[in-house]
Amino acid sequence: MGVPNGYNTIPGFMGLEQIAGGLNTIGDVFFVDVNAGVDTNDGLTWGSAFKTLAVAIVASNASIAAGASGWANRNRIYYKGDNNEDDTETLITLANKCDIIGVGSYDHRDYPIMIGNHVVGAAVYMGCRFINMGFKSLAAGGAIFTVPDTTSGLQFIGCHFDGNTAVPGTIGLSATAVDFLHVIDCEFIGAFSTAAIVIGAGEGRGTIIKGNRIEGVKGIQVDIGFTSATEVSFIDSNLIYTTGMAIDENSDLFIISNNTILSDAGNGYAACLDIEIVQCVNNVLTTKNGTCYDVPPRAGALA
Repeated sequence: MGVPNGYNTIPGFMGLEQIAGGLNTIGDVFFVDVNAGVDTNDGLTWGSAFKTLAVAIVASNASIAAGASGWANRNRIYYKGDNNEDDTETLITLANKCDIIGVGSYDHRDYPIMIGNHVVGAAVYMGCRFINMGFKSLAAGGAIFTVPDTTSGLQFIGCHFDGNTAVPGTIGLSATAVDFLHVIDCEFIGAFSTAAIVIGAGEGRGTIIKGNRIEGVKGIQVDIGFTSATEVSFIDSNLIYTTGMAIDENSDLFIISNNTILSDAGNGYAACLDIEIVQCVNNVLTTKNGTCYDVPPRAGALA
């Protein structure tokens, strides 16, 4: 799917270095080349690129934390590599106030792929955005990305989550109490037996899941303990195809709008969606027997 119409559609990513007479307003830029990079390089050019994203993240975080001139910056890390199935890397940290941007190509794909089950640690991470990045679970399956409640402002934009591994991936993205989580224009492909996206219990104000193509056994699952106290959260304009329940929204707090949903879970509405109907607007559901429902219904009762 990629980033629609190029990076200029992404908020805060519109050639900022060209504003104000060419002043560099984006902070520091680092480069990762999985094929040709070396982690003892300085990472400041393609010719001196790092090999791993983890080393680039350490360098970027040090830059942001170095002093007042860095605190309000947004750094960038460019990442490329076409053979990294042989160079798996599992992330345990995120880059603060940084865009991690996938570039180049990997075989037929117009984005790179990181192979790994990424479990972010409990340190505080703020404002990391992944753009045009591919993620794939290890051969043993499991969750591709797991993010704890110490993270905020995490965004995935135009990214790709692939659970088609020898043992199918169980979860594409699992986020627990992550304020201002945005998952925009991404693809989730594979079985995802737990769910493609799992939103855990706790405060997750401002969560937006929008414009994604999602497939799997279950699409989106929200814990009953999820809260969104000061800012509404949305599941909006997604295309979802599942063999089981498409949206299992147990908190009854998300606004669910403009989604196109196909589910083979059963022939009735209740088998395919667990939602609060008064939180819904302009959704369309087609069930296993080809019955089509407006959600909420325009007239009459739901089956």
